[in-house]
Amino acid sequence: MRTCIALALVSWMTVAVASAATAADTEAPGKDNEVFQLKAELRAMRAQMGQMQQRLDALSARLGGAAPGAVAGGASGPPPGITPAGVALGAQTPPGEAVQSAGAGGVTPGAAIKSLMSGKMSGATAKPPGFAMSSAPQGQGVIIPSIQGVPQTFIPDIGGVGDITFRQADLHNGDPRYNPAADQFTPRDAQLIFFSPIDPYTNAQISIDKPNDGSFNIEEAFMVFNKLPWGLNLRVGQYRTVFGLINELDTFQLPMVNRPNALAQYIGADGFVTPGVNLSTYVPNPWELDLKADLNVVSPQNTFAFDHRNGQTFDFAYIGSLMYSRELFGSGSLLGGFSMAGGPGAGSGGQSYLEDPFLQIQYAQDQRHIWTWSAEGMLAERANVGDHGVKRGAYTLLDYNFWLRYHAGVLLDMWDVPNVPSGTQFEASPIFTYFVSDNTRLRLQYTHSTPSGPQRAADAVYLQATFALGNLKPLE
Repeated sequence: MRTCIALALVSWMTVAVASAATAADTEAPGKDNEVFQLKAELRAMRAQMGQMQQRLDALSARLGGAAPGAVAGGASGPPPGITPAGVALGAQTPPGEAVQSAGAGGVTPGAAIKSLMSGKMSGATAKPPGFAMSSAPQGQGVIIPSIQGVPQTFIPDIGGVGDITFRQADLHNGDPRYNPAADQFTPRDAQLIFFSPIDPYTNAQISIDKPNDGSFNIEEAFMVFNKLPWGLNLRVGQYRTVFGLINELDTFQLPMVNRPNALAQYIGADGFVTPGVNLSTYVPNPWELDLKADLNVVSPQNTFAFDHRNGQTFDFAYIGSLMYSRELFGSGSLLGGFSMAGGPGAGSGGQSYLEDPFLQIQYAQDQRHIWTWSAEGMLAERANVGDHGVKRGAYTLLDYNFWLRYHAGVLLDMWDVPNVPSGTQFEASPIFTYFVSDNTRLRLQYTHSTPSGPQRAADAVYLQATFALGNLKPLE
C-alpha cells in the first residue's frame, strides 16, 4: 500500500515539474541563453582570479615573503605569464636560470631591489657628498635613479615663451638716437619656465631667460610658502616684486611692446627682479575692506634705482605696497594702491626713494566688450640728478577689448630725463592687439616721441609676435 502511494506521489511530482518547465519555456524562451552567458562570465572571472593569485604569489616570492601556494624550501621559477625581475617585458628567461633564493623565505629584499635597478650598484654604505645618511649609489649626485619599467614622479610643469619684435624708426645717421641694429627683427626674449608644487604647503618656480643681447641666466628662482599662520605667504629667492601695477609682468606679458619709460627710466626695462624675501597678507580691518600688504627685503642689485657702488653693497633695499580692490559697476573692478622702495643711493652715500601710486578700473559691458583704464605715477628722489634730486614720471593706458580676441588701446607716457638737471619727454602710442589663441599674440604699435632739447620728434612702428608653450597661463 505504501509503495503504491509513493509511486503515485512520484508520478504526480514528475508531471508537475514537467508542466512547470514547459510553461517556463513558453513564457521566457531567452532565459536559457542568459543563464549560459552568466555561467560563461563566471568561469572567465574565476580564471582571472586565478591569474591574479599567481601574480600575487610571484610578487610575494620576490620580496621574500611566504607565498600562499609556495612550497617551503623550494626555489621554483615564476608562474606562467609572469616576467622575472630585471628581465625586459617580452624577453624570455634563459633556460635553467632560477630565481635567487634565500633559504625557505625566497629572495631577500635587497636582492629583489638590486635586480630591479638598471646599471651597477654600490654597497649599502655608499654615501654621496653632502648626504651623510643617504644610501643612494655613488656617482649619482642628488638625482635618484628610476626603477626600470617604472615612470619617474614629481615632474614639474614646463613652459616656454618666445617674444619676437620688429622696429622701424625714421631716425637717420647723425642723430644721436640713431641705431641701425634696432631697426630689424629681433628675438628679444626666450624663456624656459619650470613650476611645481613641492608639497601641499610649498610651490617653486625656476625661469631661465635668454635675452637677445646676453647669455642664458636665471631670471627667477623662488619658493612660496602659502600655508603659514595668520594667512601669511612667504616667498624666498629671486623673483619679481610687487611694485605698482605691472612690475610683476615680464616683458612678454605687458599690454604694450615695451615697459613705459615713466617706469623704465628709474627701475629698468625689466623692472625689479632681485633676490630677497617677500611677506604678504590680507590686512584685517573693521570695514571688511579687501586690503593687502606686501613687504620685501631685497639685495639692492637694481642699479637704476639703487646705484650705490654699482650695486655692490652690504645694505638692503626695502620695497612695500598697500593695495585695495573691490567690485565696481556690478560687472567691473577697481584696484588701487601705493608702492614705495628705499635703499642705498648713488655715489658714496645717501639714500634713494621711489614712490609709485597706481589705479586700474575695469568695466565689462559683456564678455566681449571690456574697457580697462590704468594709470601709474613715479616720484624718484635721488641725489645728484638735478631738480633738487626729484624726478617724475607718469603713464596712462586705455584698452578696449571690442570683440573677443581684438584689443585697441592708447598709451600716453611722460617722464623727466634722469641724470640731467632738467628735461621732459613725451610719447603717444596707439596699439592694436590680436590674440590668435590663448597662447599666440600679434601686436602693432605706432609711437610718436617728443624729446626735450633741440632734437626733433621721431616716429617708430613696432611689430610684435609672442607665443607660449606648455602649461602656462594664457597671454594677456
